[in-house]
Amino acid sequence: MISSISKDKIPNDFSFVLKTSILEKILTDNKIETDVTLIYTKPDLLGSIFKVFFWLPNENVNYHRLYITAGALVNKDAQIAREGLLNEVLPQFVKWIKSIEQLEKSSSKYKERYFNATYKNNTIIIEKD
Repeated sequence: MISSISKDKIPNDFSFVLKTSILEKILTDNKIETDVTLIYTKPDLLGSIFKVFFWLPNENVNYHRLYITAGALVNKDAQIAREGLLNEVLPQFVKWIKSIEQLEKSSSKYKERYFNATYKNNTIIIEKD
């Protein structure tokens, strides 16, 4: 469930790689019920297109959360990166969050985690913990 969405203004020659409707469908189709905060961010030098932090409950918030930042790329790269996001990144994201949800009952392995996909030189690189 996406509880909050915000978008930075970006230059006209840039596009956000992620579409909200695509993320909503992925979350619904895979029954991912963790609360999501989605922030569309200005382009960065590292080329991050989809970064997720999994946060545990704390004294201020009593539920698990996914904090997702979705980056922008130059228009000519955005479409290629979007295909990689759909075919590679989002399926790996689903596996990643599902594995975390499976660990919920094993609190010794349950911790804050991250997932990051970057796009550089026509290549998507995924890092996760």
